[in-house]
Amino acid sequence: MCESYFYLNCPEEALRPCSLPGSLLLEIDVIRSCQERMQRYLDKAKAQLTSNRVAQHELERDLANKQAAHRIDDKCHHLRNTSHGISYYQGVERVNATISVPESWAKFTDGNILRSQSERAASAKLRDNTRNLLEVTANEMWCQFNRVNVTFTSRIAETADAKSKIQTHLAKTLREIFQMEMNMEAIQKAMRDQGPPFKVAQTRLEERTRRPNMELCRDTAQLRLVNEVHEIDETVQSLQQRLRDTEDTLQMLAHAKLVLQHDLAVKANLLFIDQEKCMGMRKTFPSTARLLGSV
Repeated sequence: MCESYFYLNCPEEALRPCSLPGSLLLEIDVIRSCQERMQRYLDKAKAQLTSNRVAQHELERDLANKQAAHRIDDKCHHLRNTSHGISYYQGVERVNATISVPESWAKFTDGNILRSQSERAASAKLRDNTRNLLEVTANEMWCQFNRVNVTFTSRIAETADAKSKIQTHLAKTLREIFQMEMNMEAIQKAMRDQGPPFKVAQTRLEERTRRPNMELCRDTAQLRLVNEVHEIDETVQSLQQRLRDTEDTLQMLAHAKLVLQHDLAVKANLLFIDQEKCMGMRKTFPSTARLLGSV
């Protein structure tokens, strides 16, 4: 069995990306659930081991007793009238030192054997169940590990795409800021350029106020000079309004630039955390043998 086995046995929905926090929390829950089930089986294994040792102890004690009885009976079997160590034991035939009969003696041994067989069968069943549990838990953890990795990959792709879009918008904003600054310089230059003609027109009007008597005529030149002053003044007012509008737009663009730069820094940091730190820690996964408790 290898990792590809677990991957192929993961349900399709387990490999679909979902929200990253939800996937990570679910992975924690899956691991904790697996640990709890493993702990329960570990407790069962400890209890079964205790039962096995009790059965083993009873068999070993019964075997030792039977070996001792066999040696005594064998010794009795070989005693002869000429054997050494024979003696009179007055009244020994009236002493009842037995505690069992052949039926209870056989039943006691059969009970030990049956108990041993029962414990060995329970041990075999527990080993099979434990092996199945380890395979199931390993599969669950592997599937959730892959699901989180898929979610991380999707999240990283989304973050990288958002970061790229922000960079594009930031570049456009910087170009617009540059263009607004150039427009401001152009407007300011146009306003400065209106200064000399405005001075000339007003100077002409001021000089014409010195004409004597009836020469103070409201002639065509006078009317055109007045119109020229008004036109230049309106042009300057229009340029000033355009300058204020441009300054407001430039301020909005500067604010947008700060927002984009902050968002870009956040996305870059998020990408570093997800791609370098988190996925860097998730490049390896416990081997199949380790998950199945073989090592």
